[in-house]
Amino acid sequence: MNNQTISIPIEIIELETQSFHLLIKCTINDEQEGEMVIDTGASKTVFDRNFVQEYQHQDKNKEDLQSCGLGGDDIESDLVEIKSLSFGNFKSEILNVVLIDLNQINKMYEKHCQRQICGLLGSDFLLRHQAIIDYQKSVIILNKNQ
Repeated sequence: MNNQTISIPIEIIELETQSFHLLIKCTINDEQEGEMVIDTGASKTVFDRNFVQEYQHQDKNKEDLQSCGLGGDDIESDLVEIKSLSFGNFKSEILNVVLIDLNQINKMYEKHCQRQICGLLGSDFLLRHQAIIDYQKSVIILNKNQ
């Protein structure tokens, strides 16, 4: 690891038998704290629309932004801009993220591990910051200069 990267602790939880999820603690807009799932299968970073309180709508054509769950059903979504997203000492400023209703997902988390999540850290963020997940050490390594 060099001075361009930072290592951030993650938690690997077993949601159900042999079903593992990676959680990372975050702070949104320097004030709201929560936990996100690191989701390499999510193309965009998303937050629960009931969690994020401060954002600006982006003037994107609604048809350009399509969100769907694993079941294939369309999900109502909004593209917004948040001021910052931090993980420990790592901070990324001015990000476009998607807001969706994560109520159903949080019901599953509550049932299986008595937790709630505020969002999914998607491949857009992971690729931008050249993320490396070290399962052995339970950390994610992010490049600060991206």
